[in-house]
Amino acid sequence: MSLLIQKQTKLISKPDLIYKDFFKKVENFMDLMNALLFQGRALIDENSLVLCDANATTHFEFDDEVIGVGKQRDVLMKCTVNGVAILLGLENQSTVDYSMPFRVMDYDTITYQQQFNLQDEDKRQSFHPIPVLTLVLYSGDKLWHQPYSLIERMEIPEALKGWVNNWNGNIYDIKDIRVEWLKNPKVKAVIEGVQRIYQWDRDKESLNDLVLSKDEAIVVAIMTNSEELVIRLEKEESEEIKMCEVIDSYARERELQGMKQGMKQGIKQGELQGMMKEKISLLVRQLKQKLGHVSKELVMQIEVSPEDKLDQLTIKIFDVEDEEDVLEILS
Repeated sequence: MSLLIQKQTKLISKPDLIYKDFFKKVENFMDLMNALLFQGRALIDENSLVLCDANATTHFEFDDEVIGVGKQRDVLMKCTVNGVAILLGLENQSTVDYSMPFRVMDYDTITYQQQFNLQDEDKRQSFHPIPVLTLVLYSGDKLWHQPYSLIERMEIPEALKGWVNNWNGNIYDIKDIRVEWLKNPKVKAVIEGVQRIYQWDRDKESLNDLVLSKDEAIVVAIMTNSEELVIRLEKEESEEIKMCEVIDSYARERELQGMKQGMKQGIKQGELQGMMKEKISLLVRQLKQKLGHVSKELVMQIEVSPEDKLDQLTIKIFDVEDEEDVLEILS
């Protein structure tokens, strides 16, 4: 029996780790899940929550081959709802991704296969898997215009509609979450913070009352995909962050950097334009020495010619006999 391994490894960035650590805290995870699934009703038993290994790795057996597959989840926890065990996964998604239902299907399929493989062979016939449910928290600024389920990506014959198995992406847009369903102050602050940032109309006064702890502010910056703001917040000495001041200062820095970059580009562009004028002026002087006279029409044609044509004229200028030769080189 041969073993084929399909690895999908990815370096985990520091912002990803901060986000995952935030939602690996039982109280944070439970509050978000109760809001998304049960409109804030406390149906998840807090005492039953157990953090599971998020490294989704397993193998599938096909005839004489064993294929190993692996994916890295964000957060996976085991808990009970109405006294029944369930595995709940949470994925953060900051950009719109058409493949999200496929990815959720991969995560869940691997988790089911892990459960199956852990059973002794003589017990598999009576094996009852723990249900797996993965939720995606989309935190991007755009509307989610991609499919929410696997079946939305398919063309299904009319006669088979209703028969083909589907897989829901369970995608929740952070901008649509009702914050009154959240009971945990930290989770509520983060979700509301992201919503307020996206609602910001460039008037810093609208964020005057948005005050977060340093940890909450960093998670908000991560979820809004603002890596430079994350770096700035990490340098803040205060543990209480007034977001209007930080964002205003950050925006001013970005504006100043843009002005400096624009000045550099302007200087460089000016230098190039000066060099082109000098090249044209030299060519006209050489042509006057060669031909004795250069018409205004020819000068205008030289001025609008691309640089590569002017280079060709510079090389062939000693072969020029009249203005027609010049125009032929420039054509």
